[in-house]
Amino acid sequence: MNSRSNERKVSRLLADGYSQRILSYTYKKPMSAQKLSKICRIPIAACYRRIHELEQVGLISIADEKEIYKGRKVKLYRCRLKSASLRFSGGKFKVAYDTLPEEPQEGNGGETESNADEGVKEITAPITEN
Repeated sequence: MNSRSNERKVSRLLADGYSQRILSYTYKKPMSAQKLSKICRIPIAACYRRIHELEQVGLISIADEKEIYKGRKVKLYRCRLKSASLRFSGGKFKVAYDTLPEEPQEGNGGETESNADEGVKEITAPITEN
C-alpha cells in the first residue's frame, strides 16, 4: 500500500464512528471482536472489517490469544493509538497521530521488530473520500 493511500485510510478510520468506539474500548483493556461487537453495538461483520483495517494501518494490534473451548482460540485486540488531533489549515485538513510501541506477544521470547514508522505522524489528506 502506498503512503498516500495509507494516509487516506488512517484519516478515514479516525473519523469513523465504529473505529472510534473500537479504539476507545480497547485502549485500557484488550477485547475480543465478539465482545466489541456487543458492547459497541456494531454488527459482527462490520466489527471484524474495522478491526482488520485498523490492524493494517497499525492503530490496533493483537494483545493476546486465549483458548476458549476445545482448541478454539479468540484474539484479544488492544488500541495502539496514543493521541490524535485534527486541524484545518490552508484549506486542508491535517491529522496528526501518535502510536504506542508494539508490545511483545507471548511465545516470541520477548523480541519485537523495531518499526521506523513509530511515533508522531502528520497527514494532510481529506477526511472522507468523495
